[in-house]
Amino acid sequence: MYLSDIILQSARSGLALQSDRGTFPPGHNGPYYDKETPVRNTSHWLITMLKAYKLSGKNLFKNSAYKAAEYLTTSEARPMKATFLSRLNPEKDFCNGLIGQAWVIEALILASQILEDYRYKKLAKTVFLTHPFNYEIGLWRIVNIDGSYRSYDMTFNHQLWFAAVGGMIDSKPDSRIGKRVIRFLDCAQKNHLMASRSGRIQHAIVDSPTRKVLRNYFNFIFHPLKSKTQKTEIIQKEIGYHAFNLYAFAILKEIFTEHSIWKAKKIFSILEYINNIEFKKGIENNRFAYPYNPPGFEVGYSLQVFKNKNADIEKDIRWWVKQQLISTYDEEKKLLKINTEDSNTLSARFYEVTRIHNILV
Repeated sequence: MYLSDIILQSARSGLALQSDRGTFPPGHNGPYYDKETPVRNTSHWLITMLKAYKLSGKNLFKNSAYKAAEYLTTSEARPMKATFLSRLNPEKDFCNGLIGQAWVIEALILASQILEDYRYKKLAKTVFLTHPFNYEIGLWRIVNIDGSYRSYDMTFNHQLWFAAVGGMIDSKPDSRIGKRVIRFLDCAQKNHLMASRSGRIQHAIVDSPTRKVLRNYFNFIFHPLKSKTQKTEIIQKEIGYHAFNLYAFAILKEIFTEHSIWKAKKIFSILEYINNIEFKKGIENNRFAYPYNPPGFEVGYSLQVFKNKNADIEKDIRWWVKQQLISTYDEEKKLLKINTEDSNTLSARFYEVTRIHNILV
């Protein structure tokens, strides 16, 4: 069976999940158990439906994608005309940092291209540029759903993914967005991208505009009085998010092919980490890995972009994709919904496989 067959199967199953107003079932942000609005999962499913339409040419997928995209333009999705309402945990921001916005922008850009409707790209660009960018430190600030500013998002994968979707909007080096993304890559190469000796990407950005964040992070990780459980939790999270970072880097690599970061030792180190026993063992029984972030798809796409195409790479990509399917794909329901605590979100995140070329699985 080819990957395209599995994509079409999952898309058909997804059609039954879509409401009349275009939404798909929300989840609870996987292991974080933050109640979410339909915005995130609708964005993910939108990309799967777009891919299914490209593969089949069938209007049922196109119509589904159109309904999903239209929902994202409504006042329900963006109630105060600033950022999208992504989660509903009153103890956290409702926009879900930069990552909550990046996922919607990603879907809107692809919808604009495939459905040939510039409105979606215009909305994506508006929301992206709503976020202030500090050229000196190369980071974006979080923006609340009412348009008020929060601090810089100090989670590395959030900044990285925001940069990736920015590149999808506009990659011209002299444009407002292109300049910012390139500056982020410059700063990531010098400062923001930090990894362990083994190559595991550090979850938090410690090159902070405030020394307080830097101090607090190092105190947490290295303070001798901190429990082993707390330190293990951070390492488990970094392992679970490693491939998610690589996926965003792969998006950027395809857009900004000539940037010097791709020749940096850091990049070689983090790419090689997927062959490390710490990673391969670490993603097993890891609640941040197969049950939430689909590393099988993420590593597969990363190999496709960063490694020269040859028989061995095709074999490796196939192996990783199959690992994800074996771990979480329900053969009866045709959805990623087994061995997970948030089947709605994982089923939606199936979309990540759509960037991998049509291999035999």
